[in-house]
Amino acid sequence: MQLALCCISNVLADQGHKFQTMTLTRFLKLPRAEAINTVSERILNNFLVTNRVIQHCADSGIAGYRLSSALVPVISHPIVNLRLQDLPNWSDIRAALDQIAATIVRTGVRVSAHPSEYITLTSLDPTAIRNSVDDLTQHADIFDLIGLPQDYRSPLNIHCRQDGDPVEISQRFLSVFRTLPANVRNRLVIEVNDNVSGTWSIRNLFQYFYLTAGIPVTYDSLHRQFCNHGNDDSADFHLAHSTWPTTPLFHYSEGVDGTRKHADMPTGIPNSYGKPVFFDVELKSKDHAIFHILQQCKAK
Repeated sequence: MQLALCCISNVLADQGHKFQTMTLTRFLKLPRAEAINTVSERILNNFLVTNRVIQHCADSGIAGYRLSSALVPVISHPIVNLRLQDLPNWSDIRAALDQIAATIVRTGVRVSAHPSEYITLTSLDPTAIRNSVDDLTQHADIFDLIGLPQDYRSPLNIHCRQDGDPVEISQRFLSVFRTLPANVRNRLVIEVNDNVSGTWSIRNLFQYFYLTAGIPVTYDSLHRQFCNHGNDDSADFHLAHSTWPTTPLFHYSEGVDGTRKHADMPTGIPNSYGKPVFFDVELKSKDHAIFHILQQCKAK
């Protein structure tokens, strides 16, 4: 079992190494040239911080890192309509991306992403589908720029959040999935989701996405707790594990007082059931939570 950090290092943030964002509202309030310069510098900062976080993971015994889904704010919005290569400091950004690529190779830290919760491949709204595909494509293009393999070693993890008839919804999803660029399609994995009706349990994802299209299924300890159709945890874990052609990247979290709200620190440790697996640790204390789990594992 190996552990992965999700997006933010609280250790580095306390030292001043923080990600920066920019809203569309703020961008549009500034003269366009000033707005572009501002967002360009923030994007450069975000890639420099990303490199620091990956190195921090390697130095701290953390085997994986989930990239922030907000590294590149606002530029892909249709009103802004810019690529990274269009930015005035592209040469500096390119150098930062090359540095990240070199750090990944040198350290062996496994890198992944979990794009926005608003990603949907089942909506009946063509704009929502187009925006989701654009978001996924931007993530995959960044993966390519930092030299990540175009396969499940560097997964792009999403949910199917729509309740209803699993046959109809999965067919709608797959009709979009088959049109995705190869660098997205070859990395896309789908996570158990505890939506209201519990449509997307691990077993339903296995049946409607893995068996029909070979899409690996992501086990998430907290989501599965609320969406299990009465199935045994070990059985669901092993079923999801069987869908991955490489070491799976699963998710571990704990809820506050039996709720879906993520806790700050762990009270237990992930159960790997004797299988090789990475766990993204989705606890609010971030690397501090991982350090606690690692200490508990050493004490056993």
